[in-house]
Amino acid sequence: MSTYMRSQTITLVIFVGLIFVSSIILESQERQEAPPEYRLLMKARRIEDPNARIIELERIKSEYPESKYRGLIENAIINAKIELSISLEEIMELQSMQFQKARGINRLFLFYYAGFDILQHKKIAQFDKKKVTQAILLYAAEAEKFAENPEFLQRLPERQKPLINRGLAMRYLLISQAYLNEGNLQKAKEALALYVKNGGAKDKVFWYTQGVTLEQLGENQEACDSFFSAAAENFGDSVDRAKELYQKLHGSLEGFEGRLEAKQRELPFHPTEFKPTQDWRGKTVLAELFTGSECPPCVASDMGFDGLIEAYSQDQLVILEYHLPIPRPDPIMNEATRARAYYYSVNSTPTTYIDGEKKLSGGGPRSRAKAKFDEYSTEINSRMYETPEVKLQVSAKRGSNDVLVSLSFDREISSADYNLVHIQEEVKYAGSNGILFHKKVVRDFKTVIPQEIKGKSFVFNILDVERKGAQRLADYEKEINFSFKEKHFKIDRSRLQVIFFVQDRSSHKVYNAAVCDVE
Repeated sequence: MSTYMRSQTITLVIFVGLIFVSSIILESQERQEAPPEYRLLMKARRIEDPNARIIELERIKSEYPESKYRGLIENAIINAKIELSISLEEIMELQSMQFQKARGINRLFLFYYAGFDILQHKKIAQFDKKKVTQAILLYAAEAEKFAENPEFLQRLPERQKPLINRGLAMRYLLISQAYLNEGNLQKAKEALALYVKNGGAKDKVFWYTQGVTLEQLGENQEACDSFFSAAAENFGDSVDRAKELYQKLHGSLEGFEGRLEAKQRELPFHPTEFKPTQDWRGKTVLAELFTGSECPPCVASDMGFDGLIEAYSQDQLVILEYHLPIPRPDPIMNEATRARAYYYSVNSTPTTYIDGEKKLSGGGPRSRAKAKFDEYSTEINSRMYETPEVKLQVSAKRGSNDVLVSLSFDREISSADYNLVHIQEEVKYAGSNGILFHKKVVRDFKTVIPQEIKGKSFVFNILDVERKGAQRLADYEKEINFSFKEKHFKIDRSRLQVIFFVQDRSSHKVYNAAVCDVE
């Protein structure tokens, strides 16, 4: 097996989650609302042994012959059989069955999905490398031919047409990896250049592929820079490869960690600072993001929100981020985030609410972060100059294991809830979507009675919040028969904030918000 294929892991979950999403039904947080065969399918997909997985999937298929998920079940069976295949020809024959069933934009991207499946196969070292490249070139050509088919174009919804160019660019990245597997480094480099020329996103897969190609060509400085860019998204073994080249280039690792963290925190765009005019009357907008560390399409939204943090002051914008187990278990989730998802009936990520009223959906890869930032800031700016219907103040002090909060307001609104939120400014966790630093993480949420606010302090017991967080993760493990490798319910006492906001019970409109650092 080539060095490239042995060390890197092109994450199909990412590829499928960002592009092939229309054929994948993501796991909802409300699993009890899904039909039983769907829950069984999700459980079966986590069976590591392909043979055992096939047996269970066939059982589900037999038990639920009329299920609307039959196509997903059959596709999962084929994927398990592909894992067990011992020849390139066998894999391609199984993939031809998938091609026959795929329709619309799914079929276009299935050519790339199939190509990545070949390049990642555990038997790749035993396959004839030139035949592998030929298979990839065939799939790329078929994808281009299909994309130009008038019947396909006529039937494709307008909202999906922009995906065609993205998909056509993807073929060059796939071709580059095939040539890299073959050892034809110059061809691999040329294909990468065509990928960029045709508008391909410079994401973690691109940077990693370029890093490996350049390293093998002896262009170590450029390779090191590429691995740093891949490491910014915590991709594969890019951190280790960047470290190895950095030491080779500089003679030591001095300065490496600082450069790496700076790269990991770096946004792919420069957020424009918001400067209010004299018309601003002190309204503080509330932006809420439902996200997940295992959610690939959440990357653009997460980074868009990171841009908001830089662009607005805390008296202009307050941010809350709720972690949910969508599409996969998230070790930062807790009972408060689940309750807030119930409140808005959120069952997909990323989902954003601006001032409780404006719902914005959809995310994307890192390259879409600027577009999401622009979308969010446009809506925020449209609300910034409203006259606040209530003025709020909040202050908080930390004890050894608790936070003491003092609140005040100038008007009681009988139709509104007065909400208090305890957040951690940052949690460091390497989820599968590549986001390493998770900002404004909600830890606890409570609604307080306005009449009791004056002259009274409220307490967040940090130990109790941690205990409830640990219990939520333990209950979830039992619920879906899963074990977290890491659990992030512990709270960094040094970086806490408290948010106070007033929200209408019926319309969900947020009248105003306030935030303070815990001293």
